[in-house]
Amino acid sequence: MTIDRSATPSIASRLERSARMFVPFLVSGALLAYLLRRIDIRVALDYMTAEVLIRFSLPLLLFLGITLLIEAQCLHRVVCANPADATSLDRTTAARIKAACYLLGLLNYALGAAGLAVLLRRRAGASLAAAAGMVFLISLFDIGAVLACAATGAALLESDTFGVRLGVLAGLILAIVAGFVFLRAPISMGPLDAVRDLPILRAPRTAPLALLVEIGILRLLFVGCFVALVGALFWSFGIEVGWIRLTLNVAIILVVSALPIAAGGLGTGQIVFVALFSGVAPDAQLLSASIVLSVEIIAARALIGLCFAPEFTREALAAARAGTVEADDGPDENASR
Repeated sequence: MTIDRSATPSIASRLERSARMFVPFLVSGALLAYLLRRIDIRVALDYMTAEVLIRFSLPLLLFLGITLLIEAQCLHRVVCANPADATSLDRTTAARIKAACYLLGLLNYALGAAGLAVLLRRRAGASLAAAAGMVFLISLFDIGAVLACAATGAALLESDTFGVRLGVLAGLILAIVAGFVFLRAPISMGPLDAVRDLPILRAPRTAPLALLVEIGILRLLFVGCFVALVGALFWSFGIEVGWIRLTLNVAIILVVSALPIAAGGLGTGQIVFVALFSGVAPDAQLLSASIVLSVEIIAARALIGLCFAPEFTREALAAARAGTVEADDGPDENASR
């Protein structure tokens, strides 16, 4: 009996892709199980009344609609600002592309960004590197917006660790600013010019300053919408939280939830949510609120991805399962659709 060794990489590749798809769900389950050992789930479920869910439904719908419009505008503007790398992308297609990537984003932020780059390549006629650069540019402003909100909250919220927290946040923000200065400096930097000339860095390097300001404002608005959504969540549960503490804690939750270790931040989000807001309400009520927030966002975005843009969703999922995309830089036959 002989063994076909050529099949070994294929099997290993399948196992690796399966792990990427299912490990986040296992991690989420383990973290939730740990949390439920500390907090009685029956008490938490008692807080999930029909009145609470109805009160939260309207703010959630507004959040989903407004943030999808923000996402579409960001994608539209970034693509149109790079005519040398891509054809135009209308806002409707941009919204459908982003909605299609919600399912991948539920697994982790990186998968959602990768799927978005693939769809931009196919629908905007961009090379894969250029499309990844456009997504990278928006992601940089996401990080900056979250850090700016956290720094603002830290500066206004007095505590014993105020100086340390503010210093760390300010350092991270300055690092992002320094990165843009490095990419856009109108002087030669010798061997480092090869790094600046990488196709994936073309969008942040060549984007007009007015576009950078516009994207920065839009991403701050996006984070502000999420802060307002969590504020509406507390209002739905009858919990009072100061806006300064709310802004700082939400920024931390966004960072932790984006870590690629749990499905849609489920599990990590609950643990951090309960820890950060401990004292403003019973832990069981905080757990209930965090579960409602995560489950309703996951369910709503999954439904949007499946119903609003089914053909794009299938493309994004297929690309994630394959793990690779075509190597050529030209637009494919679907780019003009």
